[in-house]
Amino acid sequence: MSHLYDFINLWLKYLKNSRNLSQNTIKSYDSDLKQLLRFLNKYKGAACELNDFQRLSKNEVRAWILSRKNDQECTKTISRGISALKSFIKFLIKEDKIQNSDILLMKAPKIGKNLPRPLSISQINEILDSVSLIKQTDWIIKRDKALLVMIYSVGLRVSEALGLNKADISMTSNSLAVLGKGGKIRSVPLLDIVKDTIFDYLNSCPHSETTALFVNNRGGRLTPSAVQKLIKKSRQLLGLSGKVTVHALRHSCATHLMESSGDLRGIQELLGHSSISSTQIYADVAKKYIAEIYDKCHPLSGDYATVRSGTKEK
Repeated sequence: MSHLYDFINLWLKYLKNSRNLSQNTIKSYDSDLKQLLRFLNKYKGAACELNDFQRLSKNEVRAWILSRKNDQECTKTISRGISALKSFIKFLIKEDKIQNSDILLMKAPKIGKNLPRPLSISQINEILDSVSLIKQTDWIIKRDKALLVMIYSVGLRVSEALGLNKADISMTSNSLAVLGKGGKIRSVPLLDIVKDTIFDYLNSCPHSETTALFVNNRGGRLTPSAVQKLIKKSRQLLGLSGKVTVHALRHSCATHLMESSGDLRGIQELLGHSSISSTQIYADVAKKYIAEIYDKCHPLSGDYATVRSGTKEK
């Protein structure tokens, strides 16, 4: 078994160094594959070895998929698990440890088109205002507001925002250098209001010696879990849905920009999407978002239209 885990570790290094996959993806792939090993150990009643991947059958993989469905795992997570398995098998083939495998011909479960729901501008303002009710230390209030404003202003991923250093801010070009997925660096605009919010935070932060832009109480880099706790407290305070996460700020930025500009390519570059198809979803969201506002606010919609048509008149 140790021989198998040696190759798993080699595969994970390959994903990082040769494939340039993000740390989050590598961590998820590692978790998926080890979950499969635990399943196979129980399913076959014996510890899984390296050569078992040569004999791995489609029926065994289907049984694994079914077990994950029974555990209420979402289709997207299950589909990622299939991708992880295929990636590992391809690595073993490349290393001449196994021959070709029928598993590579398997199709992952279809992922339904689940449109992200954007926050309204008033909801975003409420979340920003709620920070001062959740936190008590002045510089931490300013830090959290600066972080959330920055994420919303250019649609950053949480990992991208927390990975920023002070040196990534360019005063000459009013821009921000963002390290995105795959180690790609993109330049995004820094609006004056965002810049003012950031420098208001930095001027009050007691940890001026650190390189990280967003730091915790001890001067270390702020963690995703700390931000998730902040948003959880905010939505509980405001009575918002559990679907309101910090990532919803990124979705909202993209949707609001699509609604106002319709510039799909520009938004693709801003968000750091490698494929335009990843950005296309926001065009669909914007249409739905506009339709909902139109239906709710237009004088000829809803009850107003019913009254005007005479059906409610006495």
